[in-house]
Amino acid sequence: MRVLVCAATAWELSAWGEPEPSTSLVVSGVGSPATFAAFPTRPNVDLIINIGIAGAYIGSGLAIGDIVLGESEVWGDIGFALPEAPHFRPIQQSEFGAFYSEPLPLWIPTGFSGARGRGCTVHTCTGTDSQGEQRRGLFQADFETMEGAALAQLGKQWAIPVCEVRAISNFAAQRDMRPEHLSLSKERLAMFLRTQRAEKALHSR
Repeated sequence: MRVLVCAATAWELSAWGEPEPSTSLVVSGVGSPATFAAFPTRPNVDLIINIGIAGAYIGSGLAIGDIVLGESEVWGDIGFALPEAPHFRPIQQSEFGAFYSEPLPLWIPTGFSGARGRGCTVHTCTGTDSQGEQRRGLFQADFETMEGAALAQLGKQWAIPVCEVRAISNFAAQRDMRPEHLSLSKERLAMFLRTQRAEKALHSR
């Protein structure tokens, strides 16, 4: 099986370790525009694995250092700012929203029994508790990323399964990015990936 493993930064991608001969590693860049630019054409692979860190929404049940696999991704901040409450109307609720109306599906290995949830991809990270609550409520999302929906959208377009593996490094409002949280999340991510690779779980479809 030909596998492409990608992450927004080289720091996150290093959690994968040394690639197998059938595996390609790509640093896609931070944010969806960089991700789309990194993949101008369809890669000749059977599976895309998107790895990295993420912020958890309060109420998701996720904690610092937890590993979560994405079941789906949504676009979380495309829409209309409003002068009064609720201050934001997602494009999914408008006459222009058909393209964004359904969550983008992701692939999860058969038999995986760990945490799974919905990712919410944004261009600007959540900055307040109220914004985090709003995004979780609007999209029933569990964690926040800046690239997940872009990879999921490309996978759907190319008919290539996409597996998203994230380690929680902060909560998507407080953004407490202390070094020990980052180190823990990367360590847990690397440990999970080593185990899954040893069991061939991420290479079987």
